[in-house]
Amino acid sequence: MVSQYSRDFELREAERDLFGRHLIPGMSILDLGVGGGRTTAYLAESAARYVGVDISEAMVRACMARYPNERFELCDASDLSRFPDEDFDAVVFSFNGIDYLTAEGRSRCLSEVARVLVAGGKFIFSSHNARHLAFAPRLRDASVFRGVLRIGRAGVRSVPLAARTMRAGCFRTGEGYTWDPEYGGIWTYVSTPATLKPQLSAAGFEVADIISGARPDPKPMWFTPYYHYACTRAARS
Repeated sequence: MVSQYSRDFELREAERDLFGRHLIPGMSILDLGVGGGRTTAYLAESAARYVGVDISEAMVRACMARYPNERFELCDASDLSRFPDEDFDAVVFSFNGIDYLTAEGRSRCLSEVARVLVAGGKFIFSSHNARHLAFAPRLRDASVFRGVLRIGRAGVRSVPLAARTMRAGCFRTGEGYTWDPEYGGIWTYVSTPATLKPQLSAAGFEVADIISGARPDPKPMWFTPYYHYACTRAARS
């Protein structure tokens, strides 16, 4: 996994869009769940201060080797006690990293992110879609033969996905934990914008932007694997 994540340099189109709209040069940025450093080059380039953290020591070592001039630390996203209140202008938690925390961990993470952000600070993250039932085939520039093959493969992959989602009850409730067999299997939180907004509001965030992870091609909700969110830390009372 470390080797795979360390080879990934590309921002997703939705990430590039949200970063461009909500992050400004000179910000102090905390990059949660930094993994192999996929987002580091983009975020650190214009940041006045950049800190990348991850719960995996191997990932942190990989980032330090890849970007020796940047700061990386071993840290649990649900416990940011090493950082003081209002220490950052922006916090980023990419690649649906927040979804792999427990329910209690997710709640603590949102509270901690709100605590370390200045009033008006930005929180940008992504989260799996609870109503994702099918994989959309990539048909752009495909021949008829390849198009048929891709439709068939997407259909085969979609059957177990839909079964897991329905069995877990997540499609009906719009949120919950489902078993993802990727990387040997892991419990993964899924949600929708409607079910996630109250959680964000309770932690002190106002949602500013929501972009489908299915971009650049707009897709119905059941073809959307995850959503990208940009939130603003509300003023403290």
